[in-house]
Amino acid sequence: MTADDQQEFLFAAGDPPRFGLPQCDDPLVSDITRVWGLPIGRKVCGRLKDGENLPALDGRLELASAPDLPFDPRQPLNLRVRGYEFSSRAIAGWAIAE
Repeated sequence: MTADDQQEFLFAAGDPPRFGLPQCDDPLVSDITRVWGLPIGRKVCGRLKDGENLPALDGRLELASAPDLPFDPRQPLNLRVRGYEFSSRAIAGWAIAE
């Protein structure tokens, strides 16, 4: 079989599957937002604790990786704003910028 022989197989009608981390409208993200009390998926202005390479951030707060189940808000979340990854424990303060 050569690359020219390859065909695309669609087994069901509807939207194509999404890969990677869930989007902000996903119920999983809503649950994570509620449990940790962070505005994931929203534009924020934030300050990070001393010792971080970047003291202030502004942009959309995203999950860098999904937390383990069952959710434990005592565990840190891996977050990202504009490509800069940090832990939820590094947040000194934040405000919604929208």
